[in-house]
Amino acid sequence: MQKDNPPKMRMGKRVMYSLIEASGSILGGALVLLCCYWFFHYETWHERIIAISLSVFVVYLIGKVLPERPNQ
Repeated sequence: MQKDNPPKMRMGKRVMYSLIEASGSILGGALVLLCCYWFFHYETWHERIIAISLSVFVVYLIGKVLPERPNQ
C-alpha cells in the first residue's frame, strides 16, 4: 500500500525557506523604521508621501520576487 503523504523537503531547502521567511520579516520591520524616518526627515507632505510610497513599492516588489514556502 502506498501512503498518501508527499515526500518531505530536504533539510537544505527547509533551512533556505526559513531564511527567506526571516529575511522577509526583517525587511518588513526595516520598512516600518524607514517610513518613520521619512516621515520626520522631510518637511512637506509631498516629499513624505513620495518617499514612503516608493519605499513600500520597492519592498512589495522584493516580496513578489521571493518564492513562497511549499506545504511540506
